Amino acid sequence: MSKKFKKVIVGTAALTMSVLLAACGSQQSAATKSTSSSSSSTPRTAESESTKAYRSANKMIRNHDYQGAYDRLNTVNNGSTQTKNLKADLKNYLNAQEVYNNGDYDGAAGNLKELKSTSPAMKNAYAALQDKITSAKKGSSTTTTSSNSNSSASTSATSSSASAKSSTTSAPAANATVSSETSDSVVNNFANKMGFDGAKGYEIIPVAKNGSVYQFEVRQNNKDNTVASMIGIYQYNSQTGAVSKLQ
Repeated sequence: MSKKFKKVIVGTAALTMSVLLAACGSQQSAATKSTSSSSSSTPRTAESESTKAYRSANKMIRNHDYQGAYDRLNTVNNGSTQTKNLKADLKNYLNAQEVYNNGDYDGAAGNLKELKSTSPAMKNAYAALQDKITSAKKGSSTTTTSSNSNSSASTSATSSSASAKSSTTSAPAANATVSSETSDSVVNNFANKMGFDGAKGYEIIPVAKNGSVYQFEVRQNNKDNTVASMIGIYQYNSQTGAVSKLQ
């Protein structure tokens, strides 16, 4: 009986130890699986959030909400490469848009750097803004050219006016004696006879005198008083009132 009892005790102890070892193994395996599952689920969650933000941002870009798309990507802490590239493209686009709105078209073009992302929506937005910048630069160039042309025309008109005034004033200077010997009444009588009204831009310049016979150069200014055109040279007899056109 003693031997059988000992065998039973030994067998029971061995069985108990086996059960305990199996239980410990199960616990370690469960712990290992839990740790493995936890570590593998973390990157999948981060990647899923990054992908969600990327898709959401592209949708906003297609709706022209570029600032909203940029803010959405900013909510992702550890984004994927495509998320980071799209975020960089959006930043360049927003900077270019702001500079364009301020009228600096060259600066706007400089901010539209080469695309880093492969987003079709972002590519289309870049192309649309680039077209606007190009059109604005062409319009600005046309306006500048027109302004320069107007300035040139104004300068030319001013030069013509100065030339006309110079020729108008040079005649009396060259014929100072004739002018001093010609009374205003003689000039007025001649002007009234011929209808050369000063209000209509006519100028009468005495160029020669022989007794009561005078020679007058007649010019007429245009409406802007920028060009004086020669009407002719007339001979006038102040005593008889006779007038003849010499040229």
